[in-house]
Amino acid sequence: MPDAPLLDAPMLDALSLPGLFGLCYLAFAALALSVERHWRDLIDSRRGPPRRTVFRLRLAALLCLAAALSVAVRHDGTGFGILLWALALSAGALAVAATVTWRTRSARG
Repeated sequence: MPDAPLLDAPMLDALSLPGLFGLCYLAFAALALSVERHWRDLIDSRRGPPRRTVFRLRLAALLCLAAALSVAVRHDGTGFGILLWALALSAGALAVAATVTWRTRSARG
């Protein structure tokens, strides 16, 4: 008798949409942290991010966006997958903007 897969198809299908939005959120969070002002507000108020860190953050954002596009296209096909990806990008960017605003206001007191 063969072993059952760790995650069956309905479980993977249920995890793909939260994963898509999570990847978009991570991508925009990395892009936000690569900006000197956000870095100073959220990480270190004395200095901006090192150039190597900025490169790594932008590379991580690019990889997350590519992975999110792959998940969206695999989940719903090319036509609707690209539309779903664009909607997830908008939701991720809005969520990161709200998070950065909330964190900077709470840090300033």
